[in-house]
Amino acid sequence: MEDLYYASIECSGVPLEQLVGERVGYCPDVADGQASGFLPERHQLVFRSVPSPEDVPDDDTIQRVIYRSDLPYRPEHSSIVYPAELNRRPTTVGALGPYASLICGHQDYIENCVLLSAVQAVGSAARLREIRDVAYAYGHRFRTRSDAERDMHRRRTTLEHISDGLSHLELELSYSVEAGGDIGTLVPALRVEGFHNALYSAMGLTERSATIGQMLSRLSNAIAAELTSVESAEQRAGDRRRIRTVVAVTFVTTVTGTLSLLFGFFGVNAQQVDQKRSMFDDRYMPIYAIIALILACAVAIFGGMRLHEHWSERRERRRLRAWETIHGLLAREFGTVMLDPALIVATAPDPRIPGTRTRPPDGEPQPSGAPTQ
Repeated sequence: MEDLYYASIECSGVPLEQLVGERVGYCPDVADGQASGFLPERHQLVFRSVPSPEDVPDDDTIQRVIYRSDLPYRPEHSSIVYPAELNRRPTTVGALGPYASLICGHQDYIENCVLLSAVQAVGSAARLREIRDVAYAYGHRFRTRSDAERDMHRRRTTLEHISDGLSHLELELSYSVEAGGDIGTLVPALRVEGFHNALYSAMGLTERSATIGQMLSRLSNAIAAELTSVESAEQRAGDRRRIRTVVAVTFVTTVTGTLSLLFGFFGVNAQQVDQKRSMFDDRYMPIYAIIALILACAVAIFGGMRLHEHWSERRERRRLRAWETIHGLLAREFGTVMLDPALIVATAPDPRIPGTRTRPPDGEPQPSGAPTQ
């Protein structure tokens, strides 16, 4: 069994992996006489018939088969699992380990279902390893990203690629690993279901899939936070770009509007416009004063609106205090009486209310027997 586990067996000079590959139509690469093609995830199944209860293997034989060694052991430190349904009859035995299992005295269809269960478990373990490797690669790419990268489009593209890959990994984890842990809906047999559940538990697939699921979830949360940061930076860049555009357009509009008003006045065919006088003559001071007044009104309107906005923000900040946002919310939603420590210290007790008294001034002695505040 040890040689089979490490695929160090040859049949007529042909390595085991090459022989299996030829049987299934796949020829693995052979280099220096060593064939490569088997995945590291493996589980050995040993089937044996039990004609009578006397032929049932004892605990020592079971542990030698499961651990693939003939060494003394202490039963209290064994990881061998005995599913209840597989050991219910006197002539049936079912013992499971992480890498080998012993099935004795069961019918042929049970042995076939056990084989299918082991194939599913080994395939899920292989897929789980691949998902973990890809998740580590994505985590390495995310951790080694350049925070000083100024090209936000490139950062967003990288994060979106990782996020898309994580979504595929989570789907693959759900369908290839977690869904494979349920065989009862496919094979309604207690012995097969008990073996499958015990095998998943012995191989640690349930715990490892939960751990990798948490890894994928936390990496997704980190990427979502990074995408939010990128969106904020892009929004700030967009705001600055819009501000520059608005300032440029406003400047051009102001200059153009002013010149249009001025040249429109001088282009009027009226007696107020004398063609013999210069446009800088003192006679035209009223029109210049009107244009300056219009510009001053525009500046005053802008300043007044900005000042009103500033006052509104200050009023809102004074209204929303930190204590009120937490305790006041509970008081409004649940109708409870919340005590503000600041108000308790600042407000003096009312002597008209029974059970309260006023603190004596500093320097005056308190009545005898009065408790100290």
